[in-house]
Amino acid sequence: MREIGEPAKLEHFWGEQKAHFRQRPPVLKLVEFERGELLNDPLRPLSQFYLLVKGSVSIYNLTESGAIRYISKAAAGTLLGDMEFSGAGSLSFYIEAAETVLCLAVPFGENKNILENDPVFLRFVLGQLAGKLSLSAVMTASAQTLEEKVLFFLQKIQPDHEISSVSHALQPLHCSRRQLHRVLKKLCEEGLILKTGRGCYQLRV
Repeated sequence: MREIGEPAKLEHFWGEQKAHFRQRPPVLKLVEFERGELLNDPLRPLSQFYLLVKGSVSIYNLTESGAIRYISKAAAGTLLGDMEFSGAGSLSFYIEAAETVLCLAVPFGENKNILENDPVFLRFVLGQLAGKLSLSAVMTASAQTLEEKVLFFLQKIQPDHEISSVSHALQPLHCSRRQLHRVLKKLCEEGLILKTGRGCYQLRV
């Protein structure tokens, strides 16, 4: 991580995101993460909010057996640090930069009084937290069919509403390659998705 010392760029991105706040936090920074860099992990929980303004991150956790459970891919407008700020640090997710990422960094400590008394921001935190927990619950629900999971994955989790690699989709969908190919073929025949290339599928809108 490195801090971007460009006031004009900081003000530009603050202007895009200030609707989430009633009052500007007194300590606000613009930081950059390189692709593959971890923003946090459960042993190193966040001590500040990261509000994504450019790029995307992968959010996942580990099961008791050590397997990776993919939660979602988050893009600009996503708030990170909601779990830690809410006191659920032990449930914290792994957050990894999927590409070069820019974030507005809002430290908890220096901004505590402002943030805890900002109803606009607290509603934003609540909505972000509920969204992450809802995604996790839906993607791991055993009663849900694979067809439903694939459609939910395309509609709600993939920002671009597409699967660019069948191999990469196996982990979050918790299925075999044969099962996924069968479901993708069925959804194509039903006109719900479109095959755009080898291993690539797009949600029809």
